Order: sequence, then C-alpha cells, then structure tokens
Amino acid sequence: MIRKNPKLKGFTLIEIMVAMFAFTLIITASSQIFTRAFAGYRNTKYIQRDIENAQFILNSIAKELRTSSIVNPASGGPTTVTSVKFYDHSQGICFNYRITGGNLEVAKANSTGVSDCRSLSLGGYSVVSTGTVTGDFYVRPSDDSPLVVGKITIALQVREGSAHTATIQTTASLRDYGNVGL
Repeated sequence: MIRKNPKLKGFTLIEIMVAMFAFTLIITASSQIFTRAFAGYRNTKYIQRDIENAQFILNSIAKELRTSSIVNPASGGPTTVTSVKFYDHSQGICFNYRITGGNLEVAKANSTGVSDCRSLSLGGYSVVSTGTVTGDFYVRPSDDSPLVVGKITIALQVREGSAHTATIQTTASLRDYGNVGL
C-alpha cells in the first residue's frame, strides 16, 4: 500500500526565484568591484611607467647640464622656453633639447667650446621620450655680473592615452663656475 504524505519537503518556486535573485545581485556587485579594482591597478601601472620614463630622461638631462654652460638662451634673467642649447664641458658636446609636437627631442654634435656651440646649427633631432610630452625649461644662465650660478628647472607632463597624465620636475644647478669667471 502506498501512502501519500500531504506535506512534502522541498523548495517552492518563489523561494528558488528569491534565492536566484539574491545570488545574481551578489555576483553582479562582486564583478563590478573587481572590474573597478583592475581598472585602477591598470591606470596606476600606466602612470608609474610614464613617471619612470620621464625620470630616466630627466636624470640624463640633469647629468649633462651639471657640467655644462647654457648657450641659448645665453644671458639675461630667468626665462621659460621650450628649447635649451648648452655645451657640456665634460664630454665636449653641444646639445639642444626641445619640446615640440608632443615629443622631447635632442640634437647633439661635437664641439670645441661654448662659442663653437653657439655658432653650430644643430639638426637631426631624435625623440628621447615616450608618450605625449608637454612642458618647458625654466632657465637661469650662469653670470659673472652679478655673480649667479645658473640652473635649469625642467617640468614635463607625460601621458600615454587620455586617461592619465604624469607630471614630473627636476632642477639642475650648473657647475660651470670656472668657465664663466665665477
């Protein structure tokens, strides 16, 4: 004989629908959190790469500037420019760095001194940056009247893509004391 139990154990359709709805909400919220976390991580990595590239470039320029004399702009008070020309006494090289068209570029040639560098017309620029670079050089040439030790502040904004921009700045003091009569 088969007995029918009027109270069968199990879930109703409504209970299953409520559980599935709650589970869907939790999964959707979790996926949004992970998506935003990964996007933030990716953005941070891009900014870090931009800063590392800019730091490498700025350190190289600063090292060259420390043993150099400014050729252009040659004299006067502090000025802000997008191009700076200098003669590196330690290497005997005339450099011209410029920020143009979203790039930081350099042209260089062997030179015998500041006056020779001043008359050189440098060409053959090569790009030394990655991404889009904007910024300027704040130049204060060394001067013997009044006695002023020169310095250059380089401020760059580097970006790859439109979502992030890295800003970096450095200042290099010139050590051309003997060359300008200090």
